[in-house]
Amino acid sequence: MRRLSCAVALLALIGVSSGCYHHHLRAKGDRVNSSYFRKTLNSSSQGKRSDFVVPPSLNNAQSNAGLASSADCQGNGLYEVGITSYWKYAAGTVFSLGQWSRVKVEWLCAKQPPVIGPRGLGQQPPAPVEATAPAVPTASVAPQPRKIKLDDFTKRTVHAFFWGALQQNLLAPVPSATSKSPATCRSMRQVKLPVNYGFSLITVVTAGIWSPMRVAWQCTEDPAGGSNAQSPTLPGAILPFSPHQVALRPPALSPGPSILSSKEEKHVPR
Repeated sequence: MRRLSCAVALLALIGVSSGCYHHHLRAKGDRVNSSYFRKTLNSSSQGKRSDFVVPPSLNNAQSNAGLASSADCQGNGLYEVGITSYWKYAAGTVFSLGQWSRVKVEWLCAKQPPVIGPRGLGQQPPAPVEATAPAVPTASVAPQPRKIKLDDFTKRTVHAFFWGALQQNLLAPVPSATSKSPATCRSMRQVKLPVNYGFSLITVVTAGIWSPMRVAWQCTEDPAGGSNAQSPTLPGAILPFSPHQVALRPPALSPGPSILSSKEEKHVPR
């Protein structure tokens, strides 16, 4: 019995000392930087907020890539986000009754998609309208930009087992387009990591054998244009042909010398 208790204590000690949990969320686009931006987030830096936000504030962002201006990824969004947690972080949350929490994050910015088609041609001058061409009234409706819901986040729980030996990542490919995965997004506008006291308690009670974590992400809006962009009107454009606009007239015959005799001309109807 004593040997069994010693084996359990040794196993718990190994699990506590080596319990490291990694989770990665990745969109379907492409990355713009090769080195990760890294930062350790704690409850003191978050204020009264109950969750961590990636990318964090740019003021204290630590970068190994030397791209401090891109650490917030405002223009193109996030390509990948990595989350690292430890058993001791969960224990700190539990024994402080949720007043203290910490997590390590790293992220890559996404690459902006290239502008293809008439969007890059700029503003074109209006086409000249001929005076003889009838004006055809057409009802044109300008495309309305889709509104972004700031609270439209997709939430999911990821799991890690056996002190991080089995860890769940949200990467491509996805089973279906409706599955809860950031791989269906062109890029991620923001990622939130809600601080869950119950999940931290599960990690501590199971000695790190099971460690669940809650994640939430928001997809960036697809760039305007593409199918919604109107092609520029070229000058001197050819109007569409309509058979009703063409009046058929017999060719005008110019009077010329008559080859009929005087008698035959009398019987020709005028």
